[in-house]
Amino acid sequence: MNRASVFASVAFAGIALLGASLAGATTVQKFTMKELTAKSDAIVMAKVVDQSSRQDATNKEIYTYITISVTESVKGAKGEKSITIRQLGGTVGNLISVVPGMPTFKTGEEVVLFLSPKDQAGYPWVMGLQQGKYSIVTDDAGLKHVRNDLDGLRMLSPNGSVNESKVSSDQPLGAFLDGIKTDLNIDGKAKVDPSNTTPIR
Repeated sequence: MNRASVFASVAFAGIALLGASLAGATTVQKFTMKELTAKSDAIVMAKVVDQSSRQDATNKEIYTYITISVTESVKGAKGEKSITIRQLGGTVGNLISVVPGMPTFKTGEEVVLFLSPKDQAGYPWVMGLQQGKYSIVTDDAGLKHVRNDLDGLRMLSPNGSVNESKVSSDQPLGAFLDGIKTDLNIDGKAKVDPSNTTPIR
């Protein structure tokens, strides 16, 4: 895979890399939740079970490979119990490659991921850099919420404005998943108001 193919894979994942600021933030096209849902080939709730980085023998780029155990398929990925995704960046020996705004993962972490179709090498990517990764966190009452950490991204809106992004407000997991299913018109669900929905444990 040559350099052009690398950027083709990035674009394939719905990522419009528009530049980087001096502070190390990547400017990307902002997706609404409806756009992210529609553009994703698969949306899954999963647990991170393994990750490793290695350098491609052909183009010398460093990639990180993240293996997830699927606990629920919301869109696509039917019947898949395990998925390995990949993304640019990682550490191999003394070589370090960092792409600001690329998702970071921890083994054992629970997540909701919006995934692209598979690239030429057979791996899906997280859609829109960090926009497509939601971490599942548990509050003191034992209720689960999702959190979208957008640190390292500058979002380009349709009107041309660019905004720095940080961590989004937590949303109840149940309401979040119901909202996605509503956008997909699954089970004829009515529009869900997250503020009035009891989160699942």
